[in-house]
Amino acid sequence: MVEKQQKGRKRIKLGLFAAALSILSLAVVGCGNKDGGKKSEGGKSEISYALWDKEQAVVFKEIAKDFEEENPDIKIKLEVTPWAQYWTKLETAITGKNAPDVFWLNIPKSTDYIESGVVEPLNDYKLDTSAFPKQYIESYTHEEKLYGIPKDFDTNGLWYNKKIFDDAGVAYPDDTWTWDTWLETAKKLTDEDKGIYGMATPVTWQGGYYETIYQNEGQPFTKDGKKSAFDQLATIEGVEFWHKFSEQGSAVPVETMASTTQSELLQAGKVAMAVDGSYMTPVFFKEDYGLKNIDVAPLPKGKKRATTSNALANVMSAHSKNKESAAKWIDYLSSEKVNKKIAESGVVIPAREGTQDAWINSYKDKNIKVFVDAVEYAVPLPNNKNGMSAIAIETEIFNEAWMGNKTVKEASEEYAKKANELLSK
Repeated sequence: MVEKQQKGRKRIKLGLFAAALSILSLAVVGCGNKDGGKKSEGGKSEISYALWDKEQAVVFKEIAKDFEEENPDIKIKLEVTPWAQYWTKLETAITGKNAPDVFWLNIPKSTDYIESGVVEPLNDYKLDTSAFPKQYIESYTHEEKLYGIPKDFDTNGLWYNKKIFDDAGVAYPDDTWTWDTWLETAKKLTDEDKGIYGMATPVTWQGGYYETIYQNEGQPFTKDGKKSAFDQLATIEGVEFWHKFSEQGSAVPVETMASTTQSELLQAGKVAMAVDGSYMTPVFFKEDYGLKNIDVAPLPKGKKRATTSNALANVMSAHSKNKESAAKWIDYLSSEKVNKKIAESGVVIPAREGTQDAWINSYKDKNIKVFVDAVEYAVPLPNNKNGMSAIAIETEIFNEAWMGNKTVKEASEEYAKKANELLSK
């Protein structure tokens, strides 16, 4: 879970893959066998299931065993690939018409995969989606066709080190905090002589300035997804707020952030606050220091309350020759029973509504319920065509602003122009 969530969500691998996938769409035509494809020993339909988290794999092995007992004519074959190799392996398999029958997909990559024709529409399989948050279903719906059923989601909160707050005699963050409270408190908690800073503000989108962009009623892309919105005032101001911590000297220096992670700084008592996802729960609470000194609060409110959110989904390969069996597996993974089992593992927040209590109770003394409550104001990550290619060039440009070589406004406008070139392809 830790490797998957830290790398898979926090630092989603960026790159140009839309063009390659569009070529693959030609191979999809004619692969419409509903079932009768690959068989395992004993004549069972074999469904391959690709995922990237070895910690979740332990749970899914149990789930697969239960499914096979209920469906003796189907065998589930788990294919666990580390995040660093997952997408490369998947693309290679798609090219060779040997993609796993069912695999994990995330929101930012969804449109490129869907429009390239490598993901099977699920409408004909009559899967029930009524128990899943609307915004996540919409993220996997394209031209009125559903392509994925959410399996889990993440939201962001304000993680904080209680010891630093206590030592400074400052009250912990809560749901009354505004941007002004946030800035003022970060300044109070900063002690450069001790190497302690109030906030970590890495130059990053998810868990970074996208949070404050949405809180400022801005957006990273136009509504049609065809242009960057970084030349719009609300968006620029959202990034400028994220940069204010650096301007007032209460943010971890950019040089330090380049060589360590904010989670390490938080756990080392070197930063008081950091924005991060629900997926960090098992990271921060796996050792005594985190259990004693770290907790989480809702993100402070700007013009409105908002957080970015990603939801992984189970999707079916358009190449699958066991589609009916694959659909049964997806339907089973979407069930209340399975979602509760996932919640009990404490690793991720299951997407099915009404099944998250076990996850919340995995750390009863911690305020992790804020992540589930945040669904009400969560904004799914962008999933526009070529959007990931545009996001890939953000850090280099905005680093110039953090290093003082450009203003945030100059960097934002420069980025918008370059992003638009990629989005128009």
